[in-house]
Amino acid sequence: MATSLPDCRIVWTDTDLGPWEDAFARSPRANLLQSPDYARAVCPRQGQRPRHGRILIDGEEAGLFQIQEAQLLRRTIHALILDRGPVWLDGYGSPEHVGAFFREFDRLFPRRIGRKRRILPEVRNLPDMRAALDATRLRRRPESIGYQTIWVDLRPDTDTLRATLKGKWRGHLRKAESASLVTEWSWAGKSLLRLLKGYEQDKTERGYPGPTVGTVADLCRVMLGRKRVLVGTASQDDKLVAACLVLCHGTSGTYQVGWTTPAGRAHSASHLLLWQAMGELKEAGYTDLDLGGVNDTDAKGVKTFKEGLGGETVELVGQYE
Repeated sequence: MATSLPDCRIVWTDTDLGPWEDAFARSPRANLLQSPDYARAVCPRQGQRPRHGRILIDGEEAGLFQIQEAQLLRRTIHALILDRGPVWLDGYGSPEHVGAFFREFDRLFPRRIGRKRRILPEVRNLPDMRAALDATRLRRRPESIGYQTIWVDLRPDTDTLRATLKGKWRGHLRKAESASLVTEWSWAGKSLLRLLKGYEQDKTERGYPGPTVGTVADLCRVMLGRKRVLVGTASQDDKLVAACLVLCHGTSGTYQVGWTTPAGRAHSASHLLLWQAMGELKEAGYTDLDLGGVNDTDAKGVKTFKEGLGGETVELVGQYE
């Protein structure tokens, strides 16, 4: 396989990020962790700097990626993170392209004493993709499991999207639509503080994993001015019973936060908010919704809830170093 790999070259573009961002904006299903807004929000908090690379395959622009890195003593101590990259342009992303990219990535950042690499490839957990990575010098972490998420294609019309919902989920939606719930949506940050306060309380009480309130707040601060933050709330008798936060990037959105109270749960308020969020995203021109990480162990109920939308479950190969 190594002899048949195409030529791959990485070009760093941090002195002029405009073309990189333009390519990201037109890339299908480009994820939040690879978006420049994500790096702008999280890198200062973590003492890192972002770097942005373009991928050339046989001289043609094929994809892009973003890393976060920190260094001391002129890179004697060096840490780098590649989370859910690379992002491939249309026509690229085959096992041969994956193998060529990570071979070049490893050449630029070889494993050595003093360097820590965390690599979560945006590569599906399929035999040919795993073989492409196994043929490089990357090493899969033995305890790593495949990251799962669910993507919903927003391009079909509303009737088709509703017909795609699983029967039980559609039943919850009908229940919510007939309840005395009042929903409100904003691209300007209205009710954002109430949403974050409710998220902090819900996360503390239920003990589930997820980004800290500070991280979510930093993301919103960076993305609000670009109208990439969608906030939805559901109220009953003027009392907030559920909230939903979607962060947008490229042609996609990511379901970042969702919580509900017992009263909201009784009326399936989360179903209503997520369904309406899809409509808001469609109207704004977004084509895909990333429902966020799911698994079959500690959050099976969350996975079942998200599966009800009838999207495509995608499992990635897991973490490498």
